[in-house]
Amino acid sequence: MSRAWLPSRIRARFAIAALAVLAVASAAQAQDPNREAQAITVVGNDADLRRCSSMFGAGATTEEVIGACTRALRYPRLTHDNAVQINMAIGVIHLRRREAEGAIAAFDTVLALEPRNAEAHLNKGAALVISHQPGPAVAEITQALSLGVHEPEKAYYNRGAAREALGDLRGAYEDYSTALQIRPQWAPADQELARFVRGRREHLATILGEQQHANP
Repeated sequence: MSRAWLPSRIRARFAIAALAVLAVASAAQAQDPNREAQAITVVGNDADLRRCSSMFGAGATTEEVIGACTRALRYPRLTHDNAVQINMAIGVIHLRRREAEGAIAAFDTVLALEPRNAEAHLNKGAALVISHQPGPAVAEITQALSLGVHEPEKAYYNRGAAREALGDLRGAYEDYSTALQIRPQWAPADQELARFVRGRREHLATILGEQQHANP
């Protein structure tokens, strides 16, 4: 699929679509497949660490949880795993709030600690899509896929969004299709593929209408 078959008004619509990227990383090393995020492992008796773990595990995205998690990073007995988990949590919270700059900074901190952390690469890619940097986003998400992510369908979906923003409609369509193959009847990917089909039908209808007008 190339952009050639799309009239300009449809190309413009596709160029800004598919930015509803998905935050997929758990704060913990082992992800529960039934939840998007798990509670942070609490080591020690730090009140901010406990609060950060509890609130993040409950899905909070407030300034309060960001503050608790940020303060928890100053805990003297913080372990390496806790540092990774807390920074991942901060990044996911910012991503849910669509605060790309904060999310990227947090995921970069995780990657400084663990350069091969697939989930951090993936979520950084999602944040880069939100910040309108689709090229670097494709690179990050491709790296995540090469390292092995827990939910590859979400990785392909996010990369599809980045490729679509770049105008690579064939690549976007392939990624959305792959996401749906991995997870059949998954609504986000199903909706994106349906949108591509509608765009194709609209183009064909436009051509037929022009032909009928030219040959009454």
